[in-house]
Amino acid sequence: MNAGETGRFPWRAPLAADWQLQWAALDNRVRAMQASTPPAECEAISNAARRLAGQDLATIENIKLEKLAHRMLPHAARFPRLRHVRIGVIGNRTLSYLTAQLPAAGLARGMLVEAIEIPYDAAAAAALGAAVPLHQSKLEAVVIVLDAGSLIKSDMFLDEKTETRALAEAQTFLLRLTRAMSRMMSSTAIVATVPPDRVDISSSELALPGSTSRFSMRLNEVIVDGARRRDWVMWDLAALAVRVGAENWFDAVRFHEAKTPFHVSLAPLVADHLCRTLAALVGKSCRALVLDLDNTLWGGDIGDDGVAGIRLGENSAEGEAYLSFQRFILNLRRRGVVLAICSKNTDSIAREPFRSHPDMLLREEHIAVFQANWEDKASNLQAIADALSLDLESVAFADDNAAERERVRQELPLVSVPEIGADPANYAARIADSGVFDHLLLTIDDQMRAGSYRGRAAGAELKSKIGNYDEYLRSLKMSASASRFDPVNRARIAQLINKSNQFNLTTRRYSESDVQQFEQSHDGILCWQVRLEDVFGPHGIIAIIIVRKEAMTWTIDTWLMSCRALTRGIEEALMNLLMAEARQAGAETLIGEYIATPRNALVADFYPRMGFTTLENQLGSATRYGAQPASFRPLKHFIDARLC
Repeated sequence: MNAGETGRFPWRAPLAADWQLQWAALDNRVRAMQASTPPAECEAISNAARRLAGQDLATIENIKLEKLAHRMLPHAARFPRLRHVRIGVIGNRTLSYLTAQLPAAGLARGMLVEAIEIPYDAAAAAALGAAVPLHQSKLEAVVIVLDAGSLIKSDMFLDEKTETRALAEAQTFLLRLTRAMSRMMSSTAIVATVPPDRVDISSSELALPGSTSRFSMRLNEVIVDGARRRDWVMWDLAALAVRVGAENWFDAVRFHEAKTPFHVSLAPLVADHLCRTLAALVGKSCRALVLDLDNTLWGGDIGDDGVAGIRLGENSAEGEAYLSFQRFILNLRRRGVVLAICSKNTDSIAREPFRSHPDMLLREEHIAVFQANWEDKASNLQAIADALSLDLESVAFADDNAAERERVRQELPLVSVPEIGADPANYAARIADSGVFDHLLLTIDDQMRAGSYRGRAAGAELKSKIGNYDEYLRSLKMSASASRFDPVNRARIAQLINKSNQFNLTTRRYSESDVQQFEQSHDGILCWQVRLEDVFGPHGIIAIIIVRKEAMTWTIDTWLMSCRALTRGIEEALMNLLMAEARQAGAETLIGEYIATPRNALVADFYPRMGFTTLENQLGSATRYGAQPASFRPLKHFIDARLC
C-alpha cells in the first residue's frame, strides 16, 4: 500500500482502458433517472457502478466516481443491490476529505454511504450530559476518529501514575460518548484505533511511561478491550497507518494548515478501509470463497503432472508459498467462511491431491461443494451459489488466471474477484487486503457456518437421491428451538437482522442496542431466536421473530430466516408455535405485514400460505394480513419444534 498514483488498490481489477467512456455513459443514465425508470434499469446501473468502483482507480477516476455516487444517493431506494448506509462521523481533526470519499468507496462494496459530519464539540458536550442539538435522524453507525492529542494533556509528566489516570479518563470519555451517540441516534458506535506517534525521540518510547507513543499504544488496548466487551465496534485505523508507513501517512504541513490527521491523497484508501468495517456491520462481507486448483492451491497442472509432479510443500520456495496460502484458507474456514472448488478439470483427477498428497493441508472434508468439470467457470460459480443457497454477492472467487477472473467479473458482477496476481506468495495478502472477508467479533454460529453449509450441500445431494420430498424432510431428523433474545447471542441476532434480505417480510433494521431493548422488554415484546439442527449437525441461529403485543392484538414486526433454512418447513413449524403462544395468552388477532422490496419477492405470498387473509389493500408497497389464533389450523411440517 502506498500513496502513489498507481497501485493504490492492488487487490482490485486493473483500470479498464475505456473507464472514462464507461463512466460518462453511466453518468448519463443516472442523470436520466426518473420515478418511471424500470427496476431492471436500476439494477443494471447499480451493477455497472459497482464494476467501475471495483477497479484500481487513480485520482481523476476517483473524483469522477465520487460525483457519480453523490448523484446516485437521491435515488438510493431505487437500487436493489446497493445498501443505503447513513452514518455520522465525529473527529477532533478535519475529516471532510474522508467523508467526501465514502460514497465512492461504498459503491465497490455494494453500499451507498451517506456520511454526516457531527461537530466534535457538540458530541463531547452530549457525552457529558449537556442538551445539545445533534442530528436527529437514526443513523446506522457513528464513526469516532480521535487522536491521542484529544485525550491527553500536553503537560502530562513522564510517570506511570499520570499516564494511568489519563487512560482511565480517556476510557470514561469514550464510554460516555459512544453511549450518548447510541442513545440519541439509535446507532452503533465505531471507534477508530489511534495511529502511532510519528515522532519518537528514542528507541525506548514504548517503555517510557507518559510518552505519546506509549500512551497511544495503551489507548489502543483500551479500544480493543471495549470492542471485545462490545461497548463499541473497532475500526483498526492504526493497522492501516502501519501498513502505509509513517512517512506516507502523515503530512505535517497540511496538519498545521488544516488539521488533517493523514495525508489527503490517502483519503480514498482510508475511506475504502472504513467501508470494510461498514460492510461487515451491515452484512455485506463475503461468506464463501470459491477456489481454482492448478497454480492456485498448488504449482503445476494436476492433469499433466500428477500428484507427484505438482509443486507443494517445504521443499521449495514456491511450494512453501502455496502451503502458506492453504493455511490462510483454513484460517478463513475457522472463521466461518465456506470453501468450494471451481476448476476446469476431470473430477476424479482434481480430487487426488486432496486425498493423497502428503503436504496438502486442505482436504475434501473442508470443501462444501467440489465443482470440477469442463464447463464455463461463471456457470459453475452460479451452480455453487445455488447449491449453498447463497446470493452471488456473498461469494468471492480466487483464480490465478487473469482471463478467468475477468470472465467472472463480466458475467457475474456481484461476485467479488480479488486481483491475487501471479505469485502465490502474494495470494493471502491480496485477499486479506481486499477486505471481502472483514468481520466483526465472531460468534459461535459464525465459526460453525462452514460446516453448516457443507451439511446443506450434502442435504441437497441426499434430496436428489431420495426423490420424494416428504421422505427427504423426514430423513433430515430436524429439530428447532425458539428462545428469547439473550445477551450471549445479541451480536449474532443483530447481524442476521441487518444482512437478511430475501426471506425478510419487512426488512426493518435494528442495531445491537435496539436488540438489547427488545431483550429487556418482557411485557410488550415477543422476541425469538430460532436454532436448527439436523442429521448433518447444528446450523446455529437461522430465524428471528419479533412480535409487538398490544392487548388482544399481536403484530409481527419482523420475521426473517437464513437462506440455508428455506424449503424445510421451518416457517410452518414456527407459525404453529407462535399461534399456540398467542392463543394461550388470549390474543384474538395476529397481524402480519409484508413490505415489498426488490430483494424479498420470495416471501410475497408468505401470509396467504400461512392461512392469513388480507386486511388492507396495498398502501405503497405494504400489505397487512390477519388471522385468529383460536381458529388457526396447525400447518404440516416434519420438525420437532419447541419453545425453550
